[in-house]
Amino acid sequence: MLTIKDFSTALYALSKAKGYAATVVLTLGLTLGTLIAMFNLNYQILAAPLPYADEDKLVVGSADWLNKDGSLLYPRVVPTNLLPDLYHNPSAKLSSQALLGYAFTAMTLRDLPHSPQIQVSYTTPGYMQMYQMPLAHGRAFSAEEDLESHNAVAVLSEKIWRSHYNSDPALVGRKVRIGNTDFTVVGIAAAHFSEPQMATLSRHTDVWLPWDFNPVAQRGRLSVNGWHFYLAKLNNAADRSAFEQEIRTQLNSLYQDSIAGLPSQVGRSMQLNAQPLRSLLEGDSGNRTLWMLAGSLLLLLIAAANITNLLLSRAAKQQRTLSIQAALGAQRHHLFSQILAELSCLLAAALLLALGVAKGAYSLLQTYAASTLPRLSALGFDWPTLAFALLTTALLALLFAWLISRQINYRALQQNLQSSGKGSGVQISSNTRQLLIGSQVALAALLLVCSAQVLLQSLSELRQQVGFTTEHRFQITVDDITPIPASSLPVEQRQAAQRQRRDELIQVRDLLRQLPAVQQASVSNTPPISYDGVINSRNYLPDPDNPSHFIVGRVASTDQYFLPMFDIVLLQGRNFSAQEVAAQTPVVIINQTFARNLQPDGQVLGQRLHVGTEAYEIIGVTADFQLSDDWSVDEPNRSYLPGNQMPYSQLLMQLKPGMQVDKTELNQLMAQVSANFRAAEVYSIADNVNRVLLSNYLAAAVTTSLVVLSFLLAAIGIYGVLSYSVQLRRFELGVRMAIGARPVTILRQLLGENLKPVLAGLALAALALVALWLGLQQTSLLVELSTGGFALPLLLIVLLTVLTSLLSVWEIIRKPAIYALQGQ
Repeated sequence: MLTIKDFSTALYALSKAKGYAATVVLTLGLTLGTLIAMFNLNYQILAAPLPYADEDKLVVGSADWLNKDGSLLYPRVVPTNLLPDLYHNPSAKLSSQALLGYAFTAMTLRDLPHSPQIQVSYTTPGYMQMYQMPLAHGRAFSAEEDLESHNAVAVLSEKIWRSHYNSDPALVGRKVRIGNTDFTVVGIAAAHFSEPQMATLSRHTDVWLPWDFNPVAQRGRLSVNGWHFYLAKLNNAADRSAFEQEIRTQLNSLYQDSIAGLPSQVGRSMQLNAQPLRSLLEGDSGNRTLWMLAGSLLLLLIAAANITNLLLSRAAKQQRTLSIQAALGAQRHHLFSQILAELSCLLAAALLLALGVAKGAYSLLQTYAASTLPRLSALGFDWPTLAFALLTTALLALLFAWLISRQINYRALQQNLQSSGKGSGVQISSNTRQLLIGSQVALAALLLVCSAQVLLQSLSELRQQVGFTTEHRFQITVDDITPIPASSLPVEQRQAAQRQRRDELIQVRDLLRQLPAVQQASVSNTPPISYDGVINSRNYLPDPDNPSHFIVGRVASTDQYFLPMFDIVLLQGRNFSAQEVAAQTPVVIINQTFARNLQPDGQVLGQRLHVGTEAYEIIGVTADFQLSDDWSVDEPNRSYLPGNQMPYSQLLMQLKPGMQVDKTELNQLMAQVSANFRAAEVYSIADNVNRVLLSNYLAAAVTTSLVVLSFLLAAIGIYGVLSYSVQLRRFELGVRMAIGARPVTILRQLLGENLKPVLAGLALAALALVALWLGLQQTSLLVELSTGGFALPLLLIVLLTVLTSLLSVWEIIRKPAIYALQGQ
């Protein structure tokens, strides 16, 4: 039983060993704090309750679009106008349902002069009910705003209300202008609303509008633009599989009816997945965070080995004090209580530091990883995390106390004073020392190799050129309210309206090129990499005699300035001419991957690709990009078409170094051409690339930290054990030097002895790595292995052993033998 006297004695003893106490607190504080942060991260993602009632009953319906051969064409894509049919015929297994859509197109608040860009979601009343949207003011959507009611109402996020309307409660009941419609604000969502991020982690809704105002709903039945979901709440969570099968059949039947008579589509299918909400929100982040947890646990184990050595060394130095206490009648449990009290003081201080480290880790994750990991806003010191921290600290204290007490020979302590302090009441055995070294080496090698593999892979991707220039290049998203021509109009009128819009955008581009700050400008439906990861694609038919063999390629519909502005290399052929862009001549430029898919040697100039009734002649082949994104890990087929042949095009510009152009200037420039255009936002292409590479930056930062910390901990631990071992052998080494042994001979023999447990630890780590590798082969996780990632950490550990062996014996062998014999 610990007493106040035990703690006061412990605090006094620690005050006399400040360096030792600081080392223990810092080592454990840093590593325990990292473990606490990783535990909480995994708990929030994998186990913490979602902030929605009956979360196990909530499912999200999205579909995989399958090609004719059954391969995946597009993941999580549902033609928007098929969803209302599901909504009008709900399953009996549901208690509630809703539709939710995120548009790709940029939108702005047109009632404000600076036209701030907003992210809009289109939904039905069930969404706000299922996810218990709390409201700061007003109300949520009601049945009067359900499907096909066409009531122009809006619910704003607290952020938009605060940032652009000064938190004015009178905004409820007033109108805001979005697109070409005035919407009456009926509610303000509360700041603490936890929006389920179903599209991407970086997508946060600013304004919710009724589903009827989804612009895609005005297009064809198979139109796809944005992310769209069928949300449902089951009566019974066990019915999910049955519900999925029921609605999967229903959706595919609707899809097959829609593609009947379309030769390019016949044979394709749509497979709806009713995914549990938690599974959707978690994605594949659990795999990454579990590896981070494993790495932090290994760090703590390495630190624990170091602390064990420090504690045993301190116990050896306290031998005389312990002997006096034993002689005065202290029993074994009294000594254990004293040791435990000292450890409790150290670990309490380490725990406070660990909580501070964990708090700092939360801030770093929330700042830099919010777009790569879910639920980071929930990180904090909740009861499960605090319980884990306290339990881990208590277990460490008990473990360390038990290990130290095991090394105390109580009988030898009682006799120690009688032998003038030359006994061995507390001494770390040779086997214990070797076990400490071997375990530290095995853990450090395991962590270093795994971290090095991830680090080298991340650095390799970060170092390579992406394939286009990003500096001073910008993407201007355009909020365009030009009416979409009605499908009932003759084809000639619709084409004329599209040509007019294209010509207006080209006029804006030409005015933009005349600005003093602008080096170059272009019009395109997408830049090389977009801020939101949006892509456009087209089905190309290489052989009209084989209509079942389509090749899907990403498409940028653009002008003659696009490729030169981004320094995209042409390997073969030529760029578009101004005449081809103006006339929308059926020519196409493709990338090297596309060319090789057409012909193994990539020689495809002059070949034609068919789209509908058009045959596009290949006039150029560009170099591939080296940039994976949300849609493809490998370089996809890319194509470039002349002219603005797709809706929702954007402006791209290259600024002169040191120059800027603001949105107000852009809006004034656009107003000279059309009142339908507004500059929604200006994005840096370099920032767009960094967004895609953020996961690599995060992996590089985390693994670099693990490599540095594990190496430092291993160095400290191995040096501590070897130094203690040498001190025990000081007299022996002095005798050997006195009878003629050279320092090099002593160092070589000592190094040979020290390498034995090190090599044993490396062998154990190698076996663990082989087992880990074999286990990964049974999973879908892809890991690129590097020889350097294996060899370098192992060589570093051997080099570390050599250096620590030299440092541990240097103070003895550099002096005459008499100093060692005299114990100096």
